Amino acid sequence: MMDCRSAAFALTQIATLLELHNEDQFSVRAMQTAARVVASHGETDLGQAMARELAADDVIAPAAIEVVKVPGIEEMREPVNLAFDAQGGAYLVESMRGNRLFRWLDGRIDPVSGVRWDSAPKGMEPPAPAKALDLAPAVYQGPQDIAVAPDGAIYVCDSLQHRVVRLDPKTHAATVFAGTGRAGFAGDGGPAERARFNIPTSGVLDPSGKFLLVADLGNHRIRRIDLATRVVTTIAGNGEKGFPQEGADALASPCCYVRTACVAAEGTVYALFGSVLGGHSLVAIKDGKVGVVVNQDGQPGPATEGPAAKARLNFPKYATLDAKGGVLILDTENHCLRRYDPATRTLRTVAGNGAKGSAVGADWTTTQLNRPQGARLGPDGRLYVADTGNNRILVGPAP
Repeated sequence: MMDCRSAAFALTQIATLLELHNEDQFSVRAMQTAARVVASHGETDLGQAMARELAADDVIAPAAIEVVKVPGIEEMREPVNLAFDAQGGAYLVESMRGNRLFRWLDGRIDPVSGVRWDSAPKGMEPPAPAKALDLAPAVYQGPQDIAVAPDGAIYVCDSLQHRVVRLDPKTHAATVFAGTGRAGFAGDGGPAERARFNIPTSGVLDPSGKFLLVADLGNHRIRRIDLATRVVTTIAGNGEKGFPQEGADALASPCCYVRTACVAAEGTVYALFGSVLGGHSLVAIKDGKVGVVVNQDGQPGPATEGPAAKARLNFPKYATLDAKGGVLILDTENHCLRRYDPATRTLRTVAGNGAKGSAVGADWTTTQLNRPQGARLGPDGRLYVADTGNNRILVGPAP
C-alpha cells in the first residue's frame, strides 16, 4: 500500500506533467493541492479540504456547468448522492428506481453493488442482518446516502430496509453495519447491528472521521455511531414529532422528520427537517442546545431570499457544508440549491431558479434543476449535484 508521503510525491509529479502538457491551471493547482492535503494527512474529507485551499487561491475554476458523463451506465435512475474516496473516485448511489451503487474514476464506471429492483428475481429477499454477504448481490431498497470513511470503508444508508450497510472495497465484502432490518427504536448504548432504526435517510461523517451521524427519520432522532466500537447513541430528539424551543436541550426536544445531519469544523451540528408530513427547516445544535435557524414556523413555501429565520423551504432532502462554513441545502421541491450563512443568518439561492427544468446554463443560477437530492464538494474543489429528477450529476464551481 502506498503511504501518504509517496502518494503526495506521485500527485506532485502528476501536477508537473499536467503543466507541461498545457492543461488548465485549475487542474494543475487542484492536483498540487491534493498533494498538500495527502501529505498533511490531517483531513477526513478530501473534497472539503481541497475546496478550502482552492478558495484562498487566485486560480479560478472553469465557470461552465457540466453534465458528468458516466460511460457504461445506460441510464442512471434517480441518483441521490455521491461521495469521494482518497483516490478521487466517486461513488454514485441511486434511490428507488435504481437501487445500485457505482464507482466512477478517470472515465471508467464499475458496478459495486445493488440490483435494480425491477430486475431482481421475484421473491428475492434482502440479506440477513449481521451476516457477511458477497459484494455484488447486496440488495438495497431505496438507499438515500453514502459516506466514505478515512479507511476507505463505504457506508450506505439502506433506508427502506432500516439499516446501514458497510462495504469494504478491498475484500469485496458487504456486511450489515447497523440496524436489524426491522423498523423501530432500540439499542442505544449497545452494538449498532442490534439497534433498530426507522428509515435512516443519511449517514455523514463528523470532521474527525470517527463517528457516523445517522438521520433516523421515522424516529425523529439524530443518532451517532462510533466506527471503532460500533456503539450507538442518540444526540438529538426525544422521539416525538415537533419543533424544538430555542435554546432547549437537544435530547429532550422533539424533531420533525430528520433528513440529514452534518457537523461544522467548530462543532455545530446542522440538522435538516423535511417531509411531505412536515418539517421544511434547518436546526443548529451546539453544546447540547438546539434552535431553528431556517424557516422557524416550518411551513413549506417558494424559495425566498433574506433573513433565514423567515425564509421558506419546500421538502428539503439534504444539506452539506461548503468550504467557507456555509450550509448548502437541497431545496428539493423548489428545484434549487440554497446557502445558509451562519455569520449573517441569511439564506440565498445559489443554483436553480425555482422552476423545474433541465436546461444547463453558463452558471448555476441559469441552470435548471429537477428535484435535486444530494451534493458534495469534489477533490477538484468543484460542486457536484445529484439532479435526481433529471437522472444526472451536474458539476460546476463551488458557489
